[in-house]
Amino acid sequence: MINNLSRRGFLLASSLLLLTAACAGPPQIPVSPDAPPLTLEGFFTGRTVGKGAFTSQIAGVNRPLTVVTTGRWDGETLTLREDFIFADGEKDVKTWRFRKIGPGVYSGTREDVIGEAVVRQVGNTVQLTYTADVRGKDGSVTRLDFADTIAPLDRKRVLNKATVSKYGVPVGDITITFVK
Repeated sequence: MINNLSRRGFLLASSLLLLTAACAGPPQIPVSPDAPPLTLEGFFTGRTVGKGAFTSQIAGVNRPLTVVTTGRWDGETLTLREDFIFADGEKDVKTWRFRKIGPGVYSGTREDVIGEAVVRQVGNTVQLTYTADVRGKDGSVTRLDFADTIAPLDRKRVLNKATVSKYGVPVGDITITFVK
């Protein structure tokens, strides 16, 4: 009887954790009321350099990285090339295409993204949600969900925070500060 109750309690607690995690949206970043307006094309056209890290308490990972972006805006689409350099020497290149489909609303694609990213301005931040197939060093592929918030710090810097999850359970975080 006690064993049965313990199992039920564990299942209930696990279910509640999964439901709570699945409902979590992009991270919240406090933004100063006098922060400059932020749009993807306004900040990421041209060259930016970002420094930050991927961290995972679950896996015991802290992976510093630098990302250099080069953005081109054609009046409808922001093409954003990302050149990643990880502290361990690994390099990667990804290219986003953010098509503006309405005021503050974009559709985003990238070679490893499944379907399209949902991108929208929320107040003075930009939020992205998407699923991507992430390739490991050994060639394995893991499908992960990302929920990003990008917020202005000042006219030359933005903060990008992301929650990374699998099956609705958060498995890591990414924090990068981009400088124009």
